Amino acid sequence: MRQLLAPLMLLFLAAPLVAKEAPPKPLVYPETRKTDDFDEMHGEKILDPYRWLEPDQPEEVVAWDNAQNEVFRKHVDGYPERAAIWKRLEAEMAMGGLKSLPTFEGGKRFYTYRAKGENQAVLYVTSEDESAEPKVVLNPNTWNEDQTASVQAWKVSPNGRYVAYRRDDKGSEETTLYIKDLETGETLPEFYDRTKHGSIVWAADSSGFFYSRMPLPGSVPKGQEQHNRRIYWHKLGTLPVDDPIVYGQGRPALESGWPYMTSDKKHLLIARGLPYRSVDTLELKMVDGRPELIPLNMGDGSRTWIDRVGDTYVINSDRYSGNREIFTAQATADGGIGRWTKVPFPAGKTGVVKDFYVVGERYLLCHIRQNVMSRLYVASLMDPGIREIRLPEPGTVNDVKVKHGDSRIWFMFQSYSRPHTIYRCNLADTEPELVREAQLPTNVKVDELVSQQTTYTSKDGTKIPIFLLSHKDTKLDGSSPTVLYGYGGFRVGMYPRFSRSRGIWAEMGGVFAVACLRGGDEFGEDWHQAGCLGNKQNVYDDFIAAADWLVEKGYASRGNLAIQGGSNGGLLVAVCINQRPDLAGAVICGVPLTDMLRYHRFQFAKSWTKEYGDPDVKEEFDWIRPYSPYHNAPRATYPALLVTAGLVDGRVNAFHARKMAAVWQEKSTSGEPVLLRIDRKGGHGAANVTRAYQEILDEWCFLLRELKHGE
Repeated sequence: MRQLLAPLMLLFLAAPLVAKEAPPKPLVYPETRKTDDFDEMHGEKILDPYRWLEPDQPEEVVAWDNAQNEVFRKHVDGYPERAAIWKRLEAEMAMGGLKSLPTFEGGKRFYTYRAKGENQAVLYVTSEDESAEPKVVLNPNTWNEDQTASVQAWKVSPNGRYVAYRRDDKGSEETTLYIKDLETGETLPEFYDRTKHGSIVWAADSSGFFYSRMPLPGSVPKGQEQHNRRIYWHKLGTLPVDDPIVYGQGRPALESGWPYMTSDKKHLLIARGLPYRSVDTLELKMVDGRPELIPLNMGDGSRTWIDRVGDTYVINSDRYSGNREIFTAQATADGGIGRWTKVPFPAGKTGVVKDFYVVGERYLLCHIRQNVMSRLYVASLMDPGIREIRLPEPGTVNDVKVKHGDSRIWFMFQSYSRPHTIYRCNLADTEPELVREAQLPTNVKVDELVSQQTTYTSKDGTKIPIFLLSHKDTKLDGSSPTVLYGYGGFRVGMYPRFSRSRGIWAEMGGVFAVACLRGGDEFGEDWHQAGCLGNKQNVYDDFIAAADWLVEKGYASRGNLAIQGGSNGGLLVAVCINQRPDLAGAVICGVPLTDMLRYHRFQFAKSWTKEYGDPDVKEEFDWIRPYSPYHNAPRATYPALLVTAGLVDGRVNAFHARKMAAVWQEKSTSGEPVLLRIDRKGGHGAANVTRAYQEILDEWCFLLRELKHGE
């Protein structure tokens, strides 16, 4: 492999001797007119000269998008080593994927798997012990020509006969729910649109299911079409138009309700709450076809998740600790929750309880993150004592699956240098041992990768964890191209995970760094609160400090350091490069939020006001106004900048990227490229695997062309 990429390896390993390739000519950007549009907000006139770039379809905007894409394509397609890089990425992509964790229903095993040459994972069914030949249930690769249709979620009925699934196209996340009968192979005539991010929960007798969807157009005030979600009950064989609402009518527009079945399959619960706020729990019973709601845990301001097995409730709550704790309680005579008793899992002061699982109606598995690394502990609901399941190395448990009535668990484990691996473990064993079932295939020589975790100090003295991934032969002396990645928001933590592309980057001599910024959930709710709403500047300070630390420690130099983030992370890098244009040599600003004074007026972004604040509220406007990237880009010597967007993005409108690129093209005085890539067939991410790898290829060619090796 290293022989294949010998020219590229020389570029990396002989970095001090290689200067940045000089572009043949200065880039000529499309003409971008300015208007006199503005908003009056809290007594301030907010100029918006590029508002005309907000709608996607006007001919002028389409032409502008195409012209920007042409500039981008000419710049990255001409990179000399592009073909060699693609050959390596394509070989990795062709290896296929890994079977998903199994789902057991009706005496059958269901799993997804993406085979070699396929763009989407296929849903299969086989016998419970996999002795029978697997059969295809859903194959989205056959649904359209470019293989950009996908299954967003699927749920099998308890009898194993039906699969309810949500389908989307081109990564839009605008899904339609269908039902397939596995006995006949037919798709049932009933279907449901407006199910974006919706839930599906089957009734215990498989007669129907509960599901959530957005309201009919015109049934709610304009701008609330992606809020006001309701939970419905559908009985198989009936018309969807007759489905009764069982929860949500008259509730706050931004509230969400998540229906789920308890582990003993006997109780349907609904967790409800405003985004990123407290969570209440109710039990839903259908009495003579009518919903009856019974409060279980209400109004205490906590985020509490409840399960039940027999007469025992199991509770995951931050009522007493921001790092969460696990409790049990006995059901009262009327089915309520009795006195809570803490289960003493060894989380310590810094451990964060991630989740719990009831296994075999006897065991309680607890996933704890200790200093950003996963730990698994087992307790019995009947006997005292706690045991630990020894994981292969420091890393991340991504998901756990259980089989009703079975004492075994299946889980996915990975680290920066260990590919995704499925393990099985029997909790009935005195010393639970791991049995490896499968591992993600890869050409990356994982034994040659080195990852390290350390900490650095942010502006206010807070210690921030950071990971560095490199090849064992790469000297961390500042001569290697280095990418710093961050997110910092929405309780999304950065945990060790394997990435084929990042492994290749390290294998070729690059360094990849990931900072665990405030705003995530790495250290519980306090860590999140320290990076949201009025504390959002902490996140930007954390990321700037990470870049400075990499340079100060000699791991990177300014000229060969790139910063990268997507979505909320795109906002992150946009803010940081505005506040510190000297921070890095290149920037990848992916599917970003950038107009933070208008973001809440589009799609379902109003719910994000619970994370960022609401610009229509004066106090919260004062938090956001000083950092909103579109409104705070100075005329400056910017590094090379790449902004990306997807036209069918169901989360962040493409105009955020357009307006930011226009501002930076206007304000940059460095002569370095300011590029925009608009994927007119993509969403908040690539719509299939091939397009995802092509995006990586484009980004690497941009970075390798722009980073100043050895400076």
